[in-house]
Amino acid sequence: MTIFNDNAIGALEFTVTWQQDDAIHEEQYLGRKFNPVHDVFPQGMREALEGKRAEESVTISYEPRMCIPRHRENLVQTMDLDRLRPKTLKGDPIIPRVGRFYPQGHISGLLNIYPDTLTPFRLTELDEHTFTSDRNHPLANIPVTISARIQYMEDRSTGTYGSLTHWRERICDWGPGMQARLDDEPTDFFHPAFFDRKCRLDENFLPPAPDAAARRNIDQTLARFIEKGSRVLDFSVGTERPAGQYDAAVCTCSVEYMDRPVDILRFVAHYLPPGAPMLLAFTSAYDPARAIRGWQELHEFERMGLVLEYLRMAGMGQDLGTVSIRNDWRDRDDPCFLAAKGISDPVYIVYGRKPE
Repeated sequence: MTIFNDNAIGALEFTVTWQQDDAIHEEQYLGRKFNPVHDVFPQGMREALEGKRAEESVTISYEPRMCIPRHRENLVQTMDLDRLRPKTLKGDPIIPRVGRFYPQGHISGLLNIYPDTLTPFRLTELDEHTFTSDRNHPLANIPVTISARIQYMEDRSTGTYGSLTHWRERICDWGPGMQARLDDEPTDFFHPAFFDRKCRLDENFLPPAPDAAARRNIDQTLARFIEKGSRVLDFSVGTERPAGQYDAAVCTCSVEYMDRPVDILRFVAHYLPPGAPMLLAFTSAYDPARAIRGWQELHEFERMGLVLEYLRMAGMGQDLGTVSIRNDWRDRDDPCFLAAKGISDPVYIVYGRKPE
């Protein structure tokens, strides 16, 4: 039986968990091809995996600086506002807002930062003349726990070792942590045109469906929070109006079209008893003509932060959390398999409970 060593290849299921603000967060990322010889693993993980077999796992907790790059004060800078390059999204100007994340390439005059640099910074302060950017990793001051489960493994059949993957960067950069508030204050998401849509929703509208693997990931995650036999209120687009009492509420691929989301969540919460969960799931796919403008302005992880704010504002702020699932296998018989390079749609789930 193959064991994890320098002569093995295979896939690793990474799970990163952390607590930030009043919420618990979980990122699942499939490392589709590991290379024990060249790859860079989180500290101590390569050694912990040595000798493990398929379906076995290891878990390591990291204090700040032990995995995520340490927080550096010189990466927090106040600059003249004219150093923010004017940017547009589908022809509309991007208006900077406090708490939002933007690509570092939006800032001119930074050493080794170019207009197409996508690594995010957070806008932490803004006035008429200056802005403050924080270019530290969003998890720089947060303890994280990383698990790695060997999904499958086989002996390497060639003498070449292939390319290098830095797994901490692949898993944790460009997303995780961006769903959190700024200093426990709500992000300034909303502007007058935030809930605008190009086209109204009609009764026959159906949002783009997740691929089969993404659908399974959604269903399996929802099942973690909903007890078997529960009466579940589905308030996704195109579902029936509620009647009576329910044990849980779910919404799939629909929150991005809501122009009065807090009112809708409050309405749904009326049908739930104290302690009942409400879960909202979405993917990266949406209809741009019908999704609200604000949704399209946000990074996918910021969208989870937006939905967390919806839940807080709707009075569903107990036991808040998020789950993200990325880079999973797409079914081979999926018609988009080749175009998607075999990668399933990323899945994002945000949840909370009605206070008891």
